[in-house]
Amino acid sequence: MDTTIWTKFSEYGLVGVIIGILFFILFKMLIWVMAFIKDMQKQQSDERVGWLATLGKHNDLLNKISDNIDEHDKRADERGRFVRSEHEKMIENLTEQGKILSRINGWKG
Repeated sequence: MDTTIWTKFSEYGLVGVIIGILFFILFKMLIWVMAFIKDMQKQQSDERVGWLATLGKHNDLLNKISDNIDEHDKRADERGRFVRSEHEKMIENLTEQGKILSRINGWKG
């Protein structure tokens, strides 16, 4: 075993040993970088899953807010129709003392 190492050393010399060590270091660095990238991709995947859940909750909340606004608008239209009909009745039923709407608006006469 010792003879093969010394024969390779005598064949390639000190430069061959240095290049071999550099290739070994490069190989180890490459393995480390690949493992680091694998871990990073796993973390990013987990983070994306978390963000998708958060965005889903925000979307549900926005849909509820939109539904509540639509319901409010529908009720406001109903109230508006009721108020308009009451005002029309007041206009039709003028009293001897004056217009009811005028007194409601602050006119004294």
